[in-house]
Amino acid sequence: MDDHVYFAASGVASVRWEEPHGTVVVEWEGWANTAEFAGLLDAEIAALKAHSGSRMLADCRRQRVLNPADQERAEREWTPRAIEAGLKRLAVVMPESDVAAAKIQQRLDSAKQAIRIRYFASVDEAREWLGR
Repeated sequence: MDDHVYFAASGVASVRWEEPHGTVVVEWEGWANTAEFAGLLDAEIAALKAHSGSRMLADCRRQRVLNPADQERAEREWTPRAIEAGLKRLAVVMPESDVAAAKIQQRLDSAKQAIRIRYFASVDEAREWLGR
Protein backbone atom coordinates (compact mmCIF):
# COMPACT_ATOMS: atom_id res chain seq x y z
CA MET A 1 0.00 0.00 0.00
CA ASP A 2 1.35 3.42 -0.96
CA ASP A 3 0.47 5.37 2.18
CA HIS A 4 2.13 8.46 3.59
CA VAL A 5 1.85 8.87 7.38
CA TYR A 6 1.31 12.45 8.59
CA PHE A 7 0.68 11.77 12.28
CA ALA A 8 1.10 8.73 14.51
CA ALA A 9 0.84 8.59 18.28
CA SER A 10 0.43 5.21 19.92
CA GLY A 11 -2.78 5.01 21.92
CA VAL A 12 -4.04 8.25 20.36
CA ALA A 13 -4.52 8.18 16.58
CA SER A 14 -2.88 8.17 13.18
CA VAL A 15 -3.40 10.24 10.03
CA ARG A 16 -2.30 8.96 6.64
CA TRP A 17 -2.89 9.50 2.94
CA GLU A 18 -4.24 6.33 1.37
CA GLU A 19 -3.26 6.49 -2.29
CA PRO A 20 -5.44 3.75 -3.79
CA HIS A 21 -8.56 5.52 -2.54
CA GLY A 22 -7.28 9.11 -2.69
CA THR A 23 -8.41 9.62 0.89
CA VAL A 24 -7.05 11.03 4.14
CA VAL A 25 -7.62 8.27 6.70
CA VAL A 26 -7.77 9.03 10.42
CA GLU A 27 -7.75 6.08 12.82
CA TRP A 28 -8.46 6.86 16.44
CA GLU A 29 -7.05 4.61 19.17
CA GLY A 30 -8.22 6.46 22.27
CA TRP A 31 -7.89 9.89 23.84
CA ALA A 32 -5.78 12.90 22.77
CA ASN A 33 -4.46 15.71 24.93
CA THR A 34 -4.51 19.29 23.62
CA ALA A 35 -1.14 19.09 21.84
CA GLU A 36 -1.87 15.69 20.30
CA PHE A 37 -5.29 16.78 19.06
CA ALA A 38 -3.83 19.95 17.53
CA GLY A 39 -1.11 17.89 15.84
CA LEU A 40 -3.67 15.46 14.47
CA LEU A 41 -5.83 18.26 13.07
CA ASP A 42 -2.79 19.94 11.48
CA ALA A 43 -1.80 16.59 9.95
CA GLU A 44 -5.24 16.22 8.38
CA ILE A 45 -4.90 19.63 6.72
CA ALA A 46 -1.32 18.89 5.59
CA ALA A 47 -2.40 15.61 3.98
CA LEU A 48 -5.32 17.26 2.17
CA LYS A 49 -3.07 20.03 0.84
CA ALA A 50 -0.16 17.77 -0.14
CA HIS A 51 -2.37 15.55 -2.28
CA SER A 52 -5.05 18.05 -3.34
CA GLY A 53 -7.43 15.74 -1.50
CA SER A 54 -11.15 16.20 -1.12
CA ARG A 55 -12.12 13.10 0.90
CA MET A 56 -11.52 12.03 4.49
CA LEU A 57 -12.44 8.89 6.38
CA ALA A 58 -12.40 9.27 10.17
CA ASP A 59 -12.53 5.91 11.94
CA CYS A 60 -13.63 7.08 15.38
CA ARG A 61 -14.76 3.73 16.79
CA ARG A 62 -12.13 3.83 19.55
CA GLN A 63 -12.13 7.59 20.07
CA ARG A 64 -12.84 8.71 23.60
CA VAL A 65 -14.43 11.97 24.68
CA LEU A 66 -12.07 14.90 24.13
CA ASN A 67 -11.54 18.09 26.09
CA PRO A 68 -14.54 20.38 25.32
CA ALA A 69 -12.25 23.41 24.81
CA ASP A 70 -10.25 21.44 22.22
CA GLN A 71 -13.44 20.45 20.42
CA GLU A 72 -14.66 24.05 20.35
CA ARG A 73 -11.31 25.25 18.99
CA ALA A 74 -11.43 22.53 16.33
CA GLU A 75 -14.89 23.64 15.24
CA ARG A 76 -13.81 27.28 15.10
CA GLU A 77 -10.37 26.79 13.48
CA TRP A 78 -10.17 23.38 11.77
CA THR A 79 -13.41 23.55 9.81
CA PRO A 80 -12.52 26.67 7.77
CA ARG A 81 -8.98 25.35 7.21
CA ALA A 82 -10.29 21.97 6.01
CA ILE A 83 -12.69 23.64 3.59
CA GLU A 84 -9.89 25.89 2.30
CA ALA A 85 -7.64 22.81 1.89
CA GLY A 86 -10.27 21.24 -0.37
CA LEU A 87 -12.25 18.86 1.86
CA LYS A 88 -15.60 18.09 0.24
CA ARG A 89 -16.64 14.70 1.69
CA LEU A 90 -16.15 13.41 5.22
CA ALA A 91 -17.15 9.87 6.22
CA VAL A 92 -17.20 9.33 9.98
CA VAL A 93 -17.30 5.84 11.50
CA MET A 94 -19.00 6.55 14.80
CA PRO A 95 -17.40 5.93 18.21
CA GLU A 96 -18.55 3.13 20.44
CA SER A 97 -19.04 5.76 23.17
CA ASP A 98 -22.44 7.43 22.86
CA VAL A 99 -21.08 10.58 24.49
CA ALA A 100 -18.14 10.78 22.06
CA ALA A 101 -20.51 10.15 19.13
CA ALA A 102 -22.80 12.98 20.21
CA LYS A 103 -19.84 15.35 20.60
CA ILE A 104 -18.55 14.54 17.10
CA GLN A 105 -21.93 15.22 15.52
CA GLN A 106 -22.27 18.44 17.50
CA ARG A 107 -18.77 19.61 16.46
CA LEU A 108 -19.26 18.84 12.77
CA ASP A 109 -22.75 20.32 12.54
CA SER A 110 -21.41 23.74 11.52
CA ALA A 111 -19.42 22.24 8.63
CA LYS A 112 -22.45 20.71 6.92
CA GLN A 113 -22.96 23.81 4.76
CA ALA A 114 -19.66 23.29 2.91
CA ILE A 115 -18.74 19.63 3.48
CA ARG A 116 -20.85 16.56 2.77
CA ILE A 117 -20.73 14.60 6.02
CA ARG A 118 -22.14 11.13 6.57
CA TYR A 119 -22.00 8.89 9.64
CA PHE A 120 -21.49 5.12 9.45
CA ALA A 121 -21.28 2.05 11.66
CA SER A 122 -18.44 0.42 9.68
CA VAL A 123 -15.33 1.37 7.72
CA ASP A 124 -16.57 -0.63 4.71
CA GLU A 125 -19.78 1.42 4.53
CA ALA A 126 -17.79 4.64 4.84
CA ARG A 127 -15.35 3.64 2.08
CA GLU A 128 -18.20 2.64 -0.20
CA TRP A 129 -19.87 6.05 0.20
CA LEU A 130 -16.58 7.92 -0.36
CA GLY A 131 -15.96 5.89 -3.52
CA ARG A 132 -19.20 6.98 -5.18
